[in-house]
Amino acid sequence: MPISDEALQNVKNKFIAVSSAATVGQAIAALQAEGGQSWWHLLVQQDDGSWSASRFTDLYLSLERMSTAAEVRLAGRKGLTTATVIDRDSMETTEAQALARKSPGGMLVVTVDRMPVGILVEKVSRGGFPISSAKLNDLGGKYVNLKDYGSILLSSSKSQASRPKPDGPAASLKG
Repeated sequence: MPISDEALQNVKNKFIAVSSAATVGQAIAALQAEGGQSWWHLLVQQDDGSWSASRFTDLYLSLERMSTAAEVRLAGRKGLTTATVIDRDSMETTEAQALARKSPGGMLVVTVDRMPVGILVEKVSRGGFPISSAKLNDLGGKYVNLKDYGSILLSSSKSQASRPKPDGPAASLKG
């Protein structure tokens, strides 16, 4: 049995996934386009196809003093945690949650066909101050139109929530 939709759609498991070509400014623009918050996770596909992660809050704190932060390419950036990645059908939900607790950052990236369909966050830290949207906007630099930069947004918790469920009405159209 695959990892459940219910677990993946838990509010603590919100994310934005971007390509290796994405910059900080583009990732923040993608977060804003998805209606995201600073506590959401950012997943970055690395040049080798692996995934790294950070909360947008932590990204902000590591770059807030850099005047050209918006132009920083995310792939290969220090400060991102190498993510543990599993295929959605490889284990059940409780087993995946246990693995997430043992993984770097207490988070697990769940994929289908090597693309994120969700994350499981099991170590939730409540410390620190939330970063305001205005501060994140400042870090993102001038307005970035995602259409001008190709498709750097690979996936998000919002796009996954709107997909039809495998056993829903759309599944009957496949057969």
